[in-house]
Amino acid sequence: MSRRRRERHHPGAVFLVDKPKGPTSHDIVRDIRRWTGLRRVGHGGTLDPLASGLLPVFVGVATRLNEYLAPYRKSYEATVLLGQSTDTDDSEGQIIETAAIPEVSEQELNLVLDQFRGEIEQVPPQYSAVKRDGVAAYRSARAGERVEIDARAVTVHELTATTVALPYVTLTMSVSTGTYVRAIARDLGQALGCGAHVTEMRRTAIGAKSANDGHSPESLQAAAEAGEIWSLAISPAELFPDWPHFHLQGEQLLRIKRGQKIRHAPVDGWDKALALNPENEVAAVLRRDELSAATWQPEKVLASG
Repeated sequence: MSRRRRERHHPGAVFLVDKPKGPTSHDIVRDIRRWTGLRRVGHGGTLDPLASGLLPVFVGVATRLNEYLAPYRKSYEATVLLGQSTDTDDSEGQIIETAAIPEVSEQELNLVLDQFRGEIEQVPPQYSAVKRDGVAAYRSARAGERVEIDARAVTVHELTATTVALPYVTLTMSVSTGTYVRAIARDLGQALGCGAHVTEMRRTAIGAKSANDGHSPESLQAAAEAGEIWSLAISPAELFPDWPHFHLQGEQLLRIKRGQKIRHAPVDGWDKALALNPENEVAAVLRRDELSAATWQPEKVLASG
């Protein structure tokens, strides 16, 4: 079977990768392509080279589910160095300013952090993928240009200083998609009047999945070399445990594959659901009909045939 045909008929899967510090998210995607032999591969949220932690990698038709991961909270642990500002807001950049560090206790620091909790307006770092006039900010920054980046609304659900050992502070947080941990560190330094940047960062969870559920690149490579790479994959449905899961077969499953509506009992509070086949593979994302609560329309069909 050709690679194109194999990819078209693959049901889709997700690899939970515990990315180490060093490689880019694209490096991990490239490796997954090589290990699986499939070209349709994408990650569920960029991690900087400095950062480690959970990186979901979607494979095959499962890449079409990537966008549905965005509403889930992302959790991080970050080590912040006070007293130094860098042009990248992390330790990989050039130091641009130093200042004396005020004496601050853990309790006092958490009071300062209160202004960064909840719904806030955050300006992304100069070195970020945010585009201005069609050009990524980091490209302009590398060219020596300072870009005016508009603040954007993000939500910081939880933010706590768990350790204060000056000049270092450890922060744990749970945030919405689009929130920059580096920007939180930068703004904390500005609030304290001394500057700050991130020296270490780890994504500990996305939604219900933890970095502890992830596999190292080394273990994934070993599995690939042993011909067992798919034993480390999970169904995309596992990323959405709170969604309604409709287990379909027979005529209902055929209708879904054809993009046709089906009848199914409504689920209170939900206008979307996952349709699963008897093998527990995601056949489609369903959307509840606006005129009939018991009618569901395929929003995205993943199943072939």
